[in-house]
Amino acid sequence: MTVTTLKLEGRLDTAAVARVEIGFSARAGALTGQGHSAILDLQDLTYMSSLGIRLLVTTLKQFRQRGVTFVTLRPRDATANEILQVAGLTDHLNMVDSVDAAHAALGGNP
Repeated sequence: MTVTTLKLEGRLDTAAVARVEIGFSARAGALTGQGHSAILDLQDLTYMSSLGIRLLVTTLKQFRQRGVTFVTLRPRDATANEILQVAGLTDHLNMVDSVDAAHAALGGNP
């Protein structure tokens, strides 16, 4: 199984989403459920605007439609965690606290 890590970090505000969306979406969109799994690495995320939330929701929908297994590395920043909670995303992100836990949840080795 191939594990692809997709990392979002820092402030994911309107300007940052404009810079990263095309590349991030292309990498996420290239994954299929056939032998692909993903780690959404949000550990270094400090803020997320509504456009950042939209980027995550779109990615989750793509993964579900294609049958991609994924886990999300929980942000270390309390504000970023709170934004995900308020947006109602924590129940949908398969959150784990470490890279080792992510690989274990996906059934592989780091």
